[in-house]
Amino acid sequence: MERKIKMIYELRIYRFHAGKKKEFLRGFRKAKKFMKKYGVTFVDAWENKDRDDEFIWMRSFPNSKTRDKAIDAYYSSPEWLKIVDQIRPTIRRREVRIMSQF
Repeated sequence: MERKIKMIYELRIYRFHAGKKKEFLRGFRKAKKFMKKYGVTFVDAWENKDRDDEFIWMRSFPNSKTRDKAIDAYYSSPEWLKIVDQIRPTIRRREVRIMSQF
């Protein structure tokens, strides 16, 4: 039986401290520019029209092993380390759903 390697998707939901969403989005736009360089595929992003303090986005990876390597590379990159202190303090709550293709 042939074993199919399943794509891994991360659905990420962020809620922000009051008045911090715009600041987060400035940092996120910078972060998005170097995701692919480290093996992180940006899929899409959405704003919740019912919640001003919420931002939802998705990233993907070919498989779990690749995901682990990409995340390590991305979060230790000089680009991320330069902006992390601008981004993380804006987030009040973060939910992450790791999903594989059915």
